[in-house]
Amino acid sequence: MLTEHFLVLFGLLPLLVISAPLQPEPLHTLALKKIPIARDGEHPVAAFERHQKAAIKRMHRYKRLVPPSEDEFHQRNLERRRAIESNSKLEKRMYIPDIPLPSLPQREKRIWWPPTDTSAKPTPTGAIPHVAAKVNGTGGGIAAATATVQASGSNANGFSEVAVQALQDVSLTNSDSELIQGGLDYIIEANDIGYLSEIQIGTPAQTFLMIMDTGSADTWVPSASCGVANCGDHTALGADNSDTFQASQTQFEVTYGSGAVAGVLAADSMTIAGMTMINHVMGVTLQESVQFSASNVPFDGLVGLALGKLSNQGVQTPLESLASTGLIKNPILGIALGRLTDGENNGELVFGQANNAKLDSTTTQTLQVTSLEGFWQVDMAAVTIDGTNAVTGRQAILDTGTSLMIAPPTDAAAFHAQINGAADVGGGMFSIPCTIDQEITMTFGNVAFQIDVRDLLFQPLSNDLTGDCLSSLSAGTIKDDVTWLLGDSFLKNVYMTTNSDDLTVQLSARTDSPGSSSFATVASTTGVANNAMNVQSNSTNSTSSSTSTSSGEASSTASNTAAVSLISAIAALLAGKNL
Repeated sequence: MLTEHFLVLFGLLPLLVISAPLQPEPLHTLALKKIPIARDGEHPVAAFERHQKAAIKRMHRYKRLVPPSEDEFHQRNLERRRAIESNSKLEKRMYIPDIPLPSLPQREKRIWWPPTDTSAKPTPTGAIPHVAAKVNGTGGGIAAATATVQASGSNANGFSEVAVQALQDVSLTNSDSELIQGGLDYIIEANDIGYLSEIQIGTPAQTFLMIMDTGSADTWVPSASCGVANCGDHTALGADNSDTFQASQTQFEVTYGSGAVAGVLAADSMTIAGMTMINHVMGVTLQESVQFSASNVPFDGLVGLALGKLSNQGVQTPLESLASTGLIKNPILGIALGRLTDGENNGELVFGQANNAKLDSTTTQTLQVTSLEGFWQVDMAAVTIDGTNAVTGRQAILDTGTSLMIAPPTDAAAFHAQINGAADVGGGMFSIPCTIDQEITMTFGNVAFQIDVRDLLFQPLSNDLTGDCLSSLSAGTIKDDVTWLLGDSFLKNVYMTTNSDDLTVQLSARTDSPGSSSFATVASTTGVANNAMNVQSNSTNSTSSSTSTSSGEASSTASNTAAVSLISAIAALLAGKNL
């Protein structure tokens, strides 16, 4: 019976979360890293299939649906092979010599900047010029778009040698973004694959390297009792290394598109971007699949930043907890992804507000979330190629945890039918010229956002960087025949702001992307339209002034009073049991 009371006690722990005053100096920031798992000699098609398979399984798991079986995925691969074998021309196009990609000069440093601006490449003769939007009653053109945000990246020289070098070196590219309060630097790993961040957990605080995933809602780190055999050689958390660690017997399990973890819930102090949450509930794993425990996996755990209803653990996400404890005013996330081939990394993730210096508020579109499952899913009016619609009236799930874009099979075929030189290579994959120079836009609200042509290339299919590349858009059923999954290939072209309170997503043009038509636009003093997305001012969140001290003391007193009342109730409960 005593065990039951301890379980009751643990169940009340989330109510004991107390806001810790935020110190203004020094400003803590987190370094986010884009991390792939290095697989020496992996064929581009095999790499693409792995990413595509993970994304499809990921969406099925989150919807509590049974994902496609391994046999079904195997059949897709067989279809691709049969297509190649039955087409001699396609077979030659898909032939990959047994040689590595072109040998480029090895850099002395892992972080290397090209000597010239690689984004400013000459336009080749005969390149397709910008095509103005055509709007007519037959649906040809950009549906409902009254403005187009243009991107001027170029594939004139084919797949970027800088990206090839990053793949070979698995290099890290630091962010030089000018951070605002709650802001974290993104560090690009290799050529734009995934994002990581450092946070602190426990007493004394330990630093954990974490995946920051807006496509899931569970947060976990390895348990100190898990051991290297089950959880790999990663930083772990437990009573042995944290004085404030509190475990429970409540179990959890999360299955991702690739890999799974299982363990129990626990509570401990967690610090994100200098903001500390006391007794934040998260998972500690007792078992991890090889995708998380392998020796070559650099990250320790994962932070889920989707809507809390998507959580398998049934607890608040760190973003929601930061808001509920008053450390940020609203559960808002501002996201700007960096791009390696820009020659600079200006990526940033902001907890509590949007960075108005990075977005053009005149282009901001406020979109209502349409998903009931907890995804950041919104209406997408049209996908347009050179001014002509490929599809209209679709849904789009916006997920920074996915590198690719995935469309229903019919839509993917319609899309590539308008791409010059595209070919269906089977298995849901398409090849496109590495020198593609067409205008592709996706319309949200009344604005058409153009995708930089560099983001349409996944990987070259041979050592000829001006030959054929795999398209970053593949075919697959995510939910139904109208829902697309838009990962980093699209999101690098917009500033994305999520709001868990009013269930909205805002998309805006980037003012800090050299290729954007909004580049260097002066930020509006009013910020994003309909955006009550400001964190509490420094005078509220810090103790640097007399005003902030007074506010902090009032908040602390209120929190402490509530905590004391709750502790008294728990003590009375336990005392009653002992009697």
